[in-house]
Amino acid sequence: MPSSTTARPPYVVPCAGPDGSGARYALVGADGRLVRAPDLSAVGAFHPDGRGGFVAPAADPEGRCGYLDHRGAWLAEPALRYTEAFEDDGLSRFQAEDGRWGYAGTGGTPVIPATLTEAHVFRHGLAAARTEDGTGHIDATGSFAIRPQYAAAGQFAPNGLAAVEAADSGRCGYIDRAGRTVVEPRFDGARPFGPDGAAPVRVGDLWGLIDEQGEWIVEPSFPMLNAFHANGLAYVLGGTVGHRFRGFLNARGKVVIKAKDRLSDEFRCGLVRFDNGYAHGYLDAAGEEVIEQEYEWAEDFDAAGAAVAHYLDPLDEDDPEEARATAADRPSGRAWGVLRPDGRFIPVHHLEPLTDAEGWVCGFGFGTGLAAFVTRDGGVAHVDRDGMDVCRVEATADGAALRLVNRAGTTLWETAAAEGTFESVEPAHCQEAHSYLVYPGAPERDVADLAGELLAAEPRPFEPCSLIFDDREDPYEPAEPEDDPDGDGTSFGAMSVVAQTFLYAEHQHDFPFLQDWANERFGEIEADMTGRLTARFGDPLPGAELCLRSGDGESSTVWQIGARQLVLQSYLLVGDGDMEIQLWLAAVAPSEAAAQP
Repeated sequence: MPSSTTARPPYVVPCAGPDGSGARYALVGADGRLVRAPDLSAVGAFHPDGRGGFVAPAADPEGRCGYLDHRGAWLAEPALRYTEAFEDDGLSRFQAEDGRWGYAGTGGTPVIPATLTEAHVFRHGLAAARTEDGTGHIDATGSFAIRPQYAAAGQFAPNGLAAVEAADSGRCGYIDRAGRTVVEPRFDGARPFGPDGAAPVRVGDLWGLIDEQGEWIVEPSFPMLNAFHANGLAYVLGGTVGHRFRGFLNARGKVVIKAKDRLSDEFRCGLVRFDNGYAHGYLDAAGEEVIEQEYEWAEDFDAAGAAVAHYLDPLDEDDPEEARATAADRPSGRAWGVLRPDGRFIPVHHLEPLTDAEGWVCGFGFGTGLAAFVTRDGGVAHVDRDGMDVCRVEATADGAALRLVNRAGTTLWETAAAEGTFESVEPAHCQEAHSYLVYPGAPERDVADLAGELLAAEPRPFEPCSLIFDDREDPYEPAEPEDDPDGDGTSFGAMSVVAQTFLYAEHQHDFPFLQDWANERFGEIEADMTGRLTARFGDPLPGAELCLRSGDGESSTVWQIGARQLVLQSYLLVGDGDMEIQLWLAAVAPSEAAAQP
């Protein structure tokens, strides 16, 4: 039976559709029991309902929206076009089928009917809203406290002022809660006032700061200036072309945090993430580094205080517990895990976070309470903020069904066999060594059998292809001069690419550990193949090397087999930041033998 616990809201768990089609979402309780089978096309964040339970916006398989309770039951049947997450005031904006907007309470029913053409969140008792007459501000009953007369309006700040855009001039100023103009509309853009009585405004393309009387604190000089956070700081992009900086300034216009490298634009849990493209750390509101740059990849903290991160350096091999875990689960000791705002890092024993088709980490880490990681057996583990697996989604061995399994191994749900074909999930970055193999029959076929086939093949001219620079895909296709910039020439015999990978510059920039990971896996592949070929053909020639093509790094092992030389060459090449690694196996014949008719 589904769980009915109200101590914590259920987790939202995506389950992929057959043949990679769109996900359906299940609800799983914190106790590992099924709350609702995966039949939802969307689920928002759960919010306390004020009665000991929780409520969330959700959508059925057809995309119709409504509201669910923590037991997975519909509080309001899905009949709306759109529903949004609940705000702190317990209201959720919704859009009816006719396109009009209203507000629902935590009971899932409307408290302000859908009569508005636009609706925004309530702040300090008022919300910007639009009708055909323009934009104004409504109160909690849905009545206009400030009549709709503006082209646009912003939210009210703690000081009782809100930005508005005049309908006639398009200029921005500020009004009070009675609708009186306090700062005349003379700006091209305006953001809300911060907690210390300053507001960012734009004149032309540049931003500055004004006080509550509209006087300049800092005249327009910044290309970008965001709204103030609750801590009294605003994200700023400053400097001149070629000398830009990112940082945060206070209400007096002083830049208190200044970064030459990358910097997140908002504080989470009192911290902001920064990085230099290789190592991530976190600063506090005073600009002090409170979590050192020890992470090769990290995200911003979620509201509850967790972030997915990848540890930079090998973990302590002198710690017996870590050493055992490292040997079993983490090549080189590097690890994905959960980072907390106090600097505590909790490793998880999975390959990597789930990524999309282009290799970018999916979603926002713990945005739904769980973070998704690819397991070593091709499933997806959903991990909580303490680094513990809550549940796992996996395809059956024959791909005929998909299962949702809790941490105890109990199957919570399984598809019907007739629904389609489900595939195991392959990691995009931290692939196992066998995933890089590309020769025919791999990985089941012994590479020594492939070597025997190459040795028996009729010799012909060949030159290995570069994944970066060559247009050709066949090493037996004649190379154009631009395809052979080093002038290495052509070999004779037979060859096969046995393993390869291509690392995009953009991915290496965001995931700098990728090159180390790939190098380690290719080292494993090369060592294994060298052992297999030695077992079949005897010891290689001591000190002998044969370069089939040179790049930015290569090495080879050579065996003499009759008149031919068997070559296993590794090849690394970098171009415009992209990188390729290939491993080639070739049986090279004497050129005079190949030249005979």
